[in-house]
Amino acid sequence: MIESIINESSFAYDASILEGAEFIGLIDKQGNMENIHFTNEINLTKERKEMFSMAHRLQNSMQNDFDYEFGSVHYTIIERENARFVSMPTHTGILLAKLNKSTDPFVFVSKINRISLL
Repeated sequence: MIESIINESSFAYDASILEGAEFIGLIDKQGNMENIHFTNEINLTKERKEMFSMAHRLQNSMQNDFDYEFGSVHYTIIERENARFVSMPTHTGILLAKLNKSTDPFVFVSKINRISLL
């Protein structure tokens, strides 16, 4: 399970996923960020962090409205001028990672998928 990837107490935890990721966390079904690991924290106020998490949760929820027509979303890559994000829906929430600009997001997604199959 993807949730166990970011939980150090879990047997499936693999620190190699943190390579290339400045931040990794799980957004729960209410839009709250939990199980956070970071090498470089997202520089936002508490209120802005809550809005950021809820925005990702809302985006994911809205994408689910089209699962019947297009199939389920496996991951989303957001490329910004100063940041790159990867989000991956799970049964308990959304795995969200802020990647270094030099990190290939497709390699990161493959690594997460490989580890989550263990």
